[in-house]
Amino acid sequence: MHTAATHAATAAPTAAGRPAARVRAHGHQSALRIVFALYLLAVCVIVFAPQPDAERFTGIVAVIARAAEAWGIPFEIAYPVLEFTANIALFVPFGLLVPLIAPLWHPWLVIASGLAVSCLIEFTQTALPSRFPTASDLLANTLGTALGVALLAVFMRLRSRARHSG
Repeated sequence: MHTAATHAATAAPTAAGRPAARVRAHGHQSALRIVFALYLLAVCVIVFAPQPDAERFTGIVAVIARAAEAWGIPFEIAYPVLEFTANIALFVPFGLLVPLIAPLWHPWLVIASGLAVSCLIEFTQTALPSRFPTASDLLANTLGTALGVALLAVFMRLRSRARHSG
């Protein structure tokens, strides 16, 4: 619960003349941008590395698909499902981080941005000899972005309710 004293403390100017709350918010934005840049770097390594190198990161999908064979699930079925799921998971952070960095963006713009980044990835993969683009990656990446946006919306709503009820 915010009181007048809390408001005064957060509105008190810092040495730079900006309210302390704004300085904290700027610090959070900077940290989020760094996390987002590291995330994008990791995505680039995963999606643009030559296939043998990329398998160091994506090989877990094949390992799990082989393990699923022990449960009677053929590798030919398990692998595409797991790869699709991994592509969804790869873009969930995009859907979580972009709205935090650009809070004025409409959720549909965030999802469209995830699709645009995915299109750029798939287009670039056409020029890489050991990589190939797929429509299923576009779908999975866009679903991952949408899932991230939805998870953030649910979290923010629950957080708002907890603040207002306590």
